[in-house]
This record gives sequence, structure tokens and C-alpha cells, in this order.
Amino acid sequence: MTMIRGNKPLKVSSKGRVVIPLDFRKRMHLSSGDQLGMTLSNDGRLILEKLPSSSDWKRLIADIPVEQVTVEQDGHYDPVKSPNFDEWMHEE
Repeated sequence: MTMIRGNKPLKVSSKGRVVIPLDFRKRMHLSSGDQLGMTLSNDGRLILEKLPSSSDWKRLIADIPVEQVTVEQDGHYDPVKSPNFDEWMHEE
């Protein structure tokens, strides 16, 4: 993991707010309204990660094939009618 450190300390406001410097926001591709995930490591480091937006999720799932899979009571399905599901079932 490459660490990029700021060249000046950040101040915490009386309401607990900090401003992420512009160069960090650019590197993280952050825009107003984006959401961040926050983790506190065991050694006391605060880790911020950009969370995917709804448009990010739409792009991520756009190419996932959708097919109807009928699974019978005995757990069998027709691999010819559901080839993508069958391929997924046999992935290692």
C-alpha cells in the first residue's frame, strides 16, 4: 500500500469536522455528496474509503447476465436453459 501523507496537520472543529485537502479529494475522485466508509485500525489509524455510488453499482452490474433458473425439488436444473448459472455453479 502506498501511503501519501499531507504536508500540514488537519484541525478538528468543535463539531468534530475536518476538511480533506483538495489534492487528496482529487486523488480519491471525491465530489460533493459522495459517501465515505471509515475504519479505525488497531494501531489508531483512521482509514477513509470512497463508497460506491448508485451509478457506480449500475456500471458494475450492467454486464452481469440475467436469466431465469428453475430449480426442481430435487435440486436439479436444466443447464441448457440456464447456461450462465451452470457455468457459475461449476467455477472453482
